[in-house]
Amino acid sequence: ERVVPALDVRAALAAVESGAIEAGIVYRTDAASARRVRVAFEVPAEEGPPISCALAALADRPHLARAREVVAWLCGPEAAAVYARHGFGLRAEGR
Repeated sequence: ERVVPALDVRAALAAVESGAIEAGIVYRTDAASARRVRVAFEVPAEEGPPISCALAALADRPHLARAREVVAWLCGPEAAAVYARHGFGLRAEGR
């Protein structure tokens, strides 16, 4: 009876930041961007579900070569450094 559903993780985080609720379950990367919350518990990566986002160039588009260049950059070391600064990482098979 004490669970308050939210539209998404950002809405849950906003509710915690505003003081409307006492705690919320959010992604570490979202919590890191919040100024008025503190992390009370972090689920160890090996105990939580894998979270991933897919990226692909669509073969039937007119600018396929450029799209592949963008995908290659987003999977490369320069982008990986940006991801790391924001708490994200690249999976090895994604490179």
